[in-house]
Amino acid sequence: MENKNRVSTEMDLPLKSEPFFTEVKIDKWDKIFAVVYLFLGYFLWKVEQHNSFFHISGFVVLYITLVWIYCLAKGFHINKEKIFWSIIVLGIGLPYGYYSSMPLAQLGMLVIVGEYWTLVMTEGLVLNGKTSSWVLFDMWNASIILPFFNFLCQIRVIWESLCKKSEKKTGRMVLLGIVISLPVLVVILPVLSHADKEFAQMLDNAFRVLFNGGIFLQMCVKIPIILILSSLMFGIVYGGIYKRNIEKSFCENYEEKSGQGFHIVPDVAIYTFAGIIGFIYFLFIGFQAKYLFSACVGILPESFTYAEYARQGFFELCGITAFNVLLLFLMNTFARTITRENKVLSVINIVFSMVTILLLVTAMSKLGMYIVVYGFTIKRIQASVFMIWLFLVLSLIIYHQKKKIALVRWAVFSGAVLFTILCVLPLNSILF
Repeated sequence: MENKNRVSTEMDLPLKSEPFFTEVKIDKWDKIFAVVYLFLGYFLWKVEQHNSFFHISGFVVLYITLVWIYCLAKGFHINKEKIFWSIIVLGIGLPYGYYSSMPLAQLGMLVIVGEYWTLVMTEGLVLNGKTSSWVLFDMWNASIILPFFNFLCQIRVIWESLCKKSEKKTGRMVLLGIVISLPVLVVILPVLSHADKEFAQMLDNAFRVLFNGGIFLQMCVKIPIILILSSLMFGIVYGGIYKRNIEKSFCENYEEKSGQGFHIVPDVAIYTFAGIIGFIYFLFIGFQAKYLFSACVGILPESFTYAEYARQGFFELCGITAFNVLLLFLMNTFARTITRENKVLSVINIVFSMVTILLLVTAMSKLGMYIVVYGFTIKRIQASVFMIWLFLVLSLIIYHQKKKIALVRWAVFSGAVLFTILCVLPLNSILF
């Protein structure tokens, strides 16, 4: 897909990251939205000030609308990925204005997904502008690199647009005149106030309004906060549009080739590690065989209540399942021979995944028995959805050994959809 903003002959735009104080690229849309983002920063500041759920939903709609308009004006086109992530952001953000069963988690995820979505819209993701196995690196760019490394871009765009309005640089000269006048006013105003009582009274009233009324102090607090918020948000969208401080070369240096990049651990060491961990799991299953799988057939072991049996080992099994997914990711990342060329590692992936699914099914059956007896709660629903996601990820890992798929991409997509469903459903109203 061709994009006007990436054609260097048209606007001489950078395709690589730039030094902090490199000259910023400006067109009319950058000038307009640099100012618009000041109002967006003000809106966000009012959201934080009033701590209103409705204001957060309104801000989400306003933010999405402005980024869409900005990107379309800059020549970016609509695709399925942009539509998908737009729906996810709306699904997380809009319900928050009316109800939320997990307010802190939902708000935190809204910030993270909103930043990531901005890079999706500007096609600033490091691998072909799509969600990929570099998703954590993209989130690092969206959350840290772009907002802070491009922090001054908004101010510089506004400043340079004012300075270039005329050959005489009227904007800069006016601002310089204001700055120069301040120390002079400090000298002449006291003298003039002594020379005329009415003038002195006017100055006294003006200072009383500014300081005693709190207007001056409010402005001193409000303006810096608005500038900070708007500069951070503008830094993400501007950096994504111009690919400013996005190090795509980093990914190119770590291509998935045998013995290069992250693939540094000898295969034998990986096999030994997997064998030791797998032996411990089989040993655990052997010791627990008497009652580990009894929940799968609805049998409650003697001397256990439903609550005790459900809670015993449930959180540990869920934690082990999540940890095993991480182990599989690390083994495949650091093994010297990549998975598609390493049949032994493929077998290890399948065995590890099947054992982990077995433990996961055990945990799910325990939770199922508990729900049958005591019913659903918000936490039990959240735990069930989390386990469903882990089951999907493990199934994708097994399928990936036979047919190459974008494993991380689909894992992220499925996780985003499930989390959004939790945000959209009014669980408090359904259960109570």
